Amino acid sequence: MNRRLLALVALVALVTLSGCLGGMGGGPTSPDRLDEPPAQPYDWDAEDEVHITVTSNVTYHAVYDRSAVNDSIRLSRPGFLGTDQPLTVSSLRYRYPNGTTINGSAFGDHGGAVRTQNNHLVIEPPGEDGRLAYSGESTPKQFTHPAAVEGGNYTVVLPENREASIPLFGRIAPPAESKTVVDGRLTIEWTELSRESLSVRFYLPRDVQIFGGLVVGLLGVAVAGGTYYRREIRKLEERREEMGLNVDIEQDDDEGPPPGMR
Repeated sequence: MNRRLLALVALVALVTLSGCLGGMGGGPTSPDRLDEPPAQPYDWDAEDEVHITVTSNVTYHAVYDRSAVNDSIRLSRPGFLGTDQPLTVSSLRYRYPNGTTINGSAFGDHGGAVRTQNNHLVIEPPGEDGRLAYSGESTPKQFTHPAAVEGGNYTVVLPENREASIPLFGRIAPPAESKTVVDGRLTIEWTELSRESLSVRFYLPRDVQIFGGLVVGLLGVAVAGGTYYRREIRKLEERREEMGLNVDIEQDDDEGPPPGMR
């Protein structure tokens, strides 16, 4: 067995072992991270089963209606070598109907749990009736998130002045049942999301304008270059004619032997 094969086997073993250890305990987030305050107040009054607000600073806030969750929610993201990895979240909270809110590190003391299992982050709400919320990191102009509530009503609110209608720049998968603009923010809704994940690619209108300007500029350069090329070819042809090099030689169609050899 050569060194490269040994290195590959060791790498696969390490990834497998890390997944097993992640399922035994520990977790992708520390208590400090779970308890840190959210960057923005959670929308506890949202009426959707799952309400996600994407912010302009590449983060998001997710709020779940406890009645839509069975026993737990399982969250993962694509990882190395095609394996799943537990989703990393922060500012985990549970809000009871009376308004009492507890931090993520206190879930275990109130009948809930936060753990990793089979490469998933598993969150068990500590109550039977309330709302669960957490924050996470996104990517610029692209939001992707696992759909932990099968067949649930999902709503995603994009940052201000973002759009997702032009195919080359925007994409909503799976296709949404409703798209509305509220206070300058595009609100996307799925009434019964049955996919394992949802994804929204969005843009600013100025992105389209900049791209259009670049295309027009490139076309202008191409036209100018073609005109210049044709002009130079024409000048070369004129020079050849002046030097007598552009003489057509009539070919003898008689394919017989040269004169004197017939």
